[in-house]
Amino acid sequence: MFAWILRYFGPGLGAIALAAAVLLLSDLPKAAKTEKTFKVAMLQMASQPIMDEGANGVISGLEKAGFAQGGSLILSRFNAEGDMATANSMATELVSGRYDLVITLSTSCLQAVGNANRRGSVRHVFGLVSDPTVAGVGIEKEPFSHPAHMVGIGTMPPAGKSFQIAREINPKLKRVGVVWNPAEVNSEIATKVARETCKQLGIELIEANAENASAVKEAVASVVARDVDALWIGGDVTVLAAVDVVLQTARQAKIPVFTCMPGNAAKGAIFDVGANYGEVGLLVGAMAAKVLNGEEIKTIPWETAIPPKLFINKTATKDLNDTWTIPQSLLDQADSIIDESGEHKREVAAPPQASNASTPMRNLCLLSYINSSDVEDAERGLKEGLKEAGLLEDSHYRWKSLNAQGDMAGLNGLVDSALADQPDLVLTISTQALQSAVQRNRDIPMVFTMVANPFSAGVAKSNSEHQPNLTGAYGAPDAEAMMPIIRQVMPKARRLGTLYSPAEVNSVYNHELLVAAAKSAGYEMESKGVSTPSEIPDAAQSMCGGDIDAICLTNSNLAGSSFPGIMQAARKAKLPVFAFMGSASAQGATVVLCRDYFDMGRESGLLAGRVLKGESVSRMDLKPITTNRLMLNLVSAEEFGLKMPSSLIEAADLVVRK
Repeated sequence: MFAWILRYFGPGLGAIALAAAVLLLSDLPKAAKTEKTFKVAMLQMASQPIMDEGANGVISGLEKAGFAQGGSLILSRFNAEGDMATANSMATELVSGRYDLVITLSTSCLQAVGNANRRGSVRHVFGLVSDPTVAGVGIEKEPFSHPAHMVGIGTMPPAGKSFQIAREINPKLKRVGVVWNPAEVNSEIATKVARETCKQLGIELIEANAENASAVKEAVASVVARDVDALWIGGDVTVLAAVDVVLQTARQAKIPVFTCMPGNAAKGAIFDVGANYGEVGLLVGAMAAKVLNGEEIKTIPWETAIPPKLFINKTATKDLNDTWTIPQSLLDQADSIIDESGEHKREVAAPPQASNASTPMRNLCLLSYINSSDVEDAERGLKEGLKEAGLLEDSHYRWKSLNAQGDMAGLNGLVDSALADQPDLVLTISTQALQSAVQRNRDIPMVFTMVANPFSAGVAKSNSEHQPNLTGAYGAPDAEAMMPIIRQVMPKARRLGTLYSPAEVNSVYNHELLVAAAKSAGYEMESKGVSTPSEIPDAAQSMCGGDIDAICLTNSNLAGSSFPGIMQAARKAKLPVFAFMGSASAQGATVVLCRDYFDMGRESGLLAGRVLKGESVSRMDLKPITTNRLMLNLVSAEEFGLKMPSSLIEAADLVVRK
């Protein structure tokens, strides 16, 4: 600084200015001398609602942790405005050593800074990234497998879920068009998921590429010319930058647009199902604050957070070529509904004590073992139960979600990380998450959900006798109720086959229930145990090659995550699949009879509400859930030459049709 003064003012005036500067600095309060001010740069890829929402969330997360702009934080924002060359140029500048921390939003920005920062010259926190493990910057599946200078949060857009909802609204949906940029890794990931989901649902996906926003119009026109029933937008930054063009073209063709990225229903899309990027931004900001507070990045696990959000635009169903009817069940789930009178956000009245300004903000941490639509239903139910208990997110509690992506060692690490933060309440989804948390936590209150049998899991002897710091809702697959359904659909069936995982307590218990129910109903059962995902293809082929008439797949996390491989073997052998996992229906199972995991999550959420209001966990009985959801896939039934009884169709909660 002093050298700059001498150069700017010259030797004469410089000496005077230098003396004045010394006097000025000597007069500053001592606290100001020692107070640390952090320089942080935040780079986003484009000016879009979801990115702006995420960026604002990051700033709020930093502020809540005590890092406010103009105080202990100097935040510089950068925006590449959709241009990758600009992002790379900015990344080079950001890693030059001027900043204490760089925050990136989007996969493209993660890659730009990650590649420019290979030597780790600056600490780096990322967010709004679909799958960081495929970004090519050194992040692997395990939560602690990341560069020592880089950590963040992954948020996979629910591409598959968006097509399942579209089929619910229009059961006749057959052809969907999509435009995407092959240069965007995040877009490629979402498109691959869309391809697989469309294949399972019997939908033809018509694709076209656009390398920049100006090419989107022509690409959309080419797709529409191929007689599609709707247009879909995945997590593609290029297409989202030209979303108005997509919507205008769709309106002219009288077809709807649906997306897995929030912010477009208000512009005319029929629905958006995606993550709440404001909440994701809050989590990114909180993680960045940890780094600024001195935590070593290598000790922080990278996380997955997909707080769900559903927006529905009822006005977008008008003047279309086909009939698109939004079922009431979807409207009940929506966070926001747009109709002729405007936008209506779902809200729950605050409880009486909410008016008390002294009511503390609680920190909740959700631990999940694996991703699936069933897990999403359970998480959604947890939040609904909390709302019914009068507790609102961001008003009464902060929500943090950690998912091990099916890795048991990673799950144990996530539990340790979560407990180190000392949350007010730990929530778990799955038996694995419950057992891992129980082994490490005897003090912090816990509420579990999506558990088949807490007694065989070793955490309870009865509904009233359980570990003092936990409670929750549970329910095993209703194997007995499935047997008469199989009899109706396949009257001549005599032998059933299944796979189970001997290493999973829940799977062993579910398998025992299935064997007993099958025997009682007069069926013979052929079972094969599997321990790893790599064993499933051979085991499934071996099972299907045996003398069985159908597959009745008992629940296990291993089979659930590898269901496409099981379904492939079933199709090859022309054997229908009866299952107990809700996610299996859209993937080709002919009949699914599953516990209502939303309802189970809701009951656990109500229990969590009682805990947060001060009730003793040790005195709360566990809550058994006995409600079922019947899901029929008529496309699959036709594929296997089965005629579904009309009585079953009328009783079904969900029917997948052509």
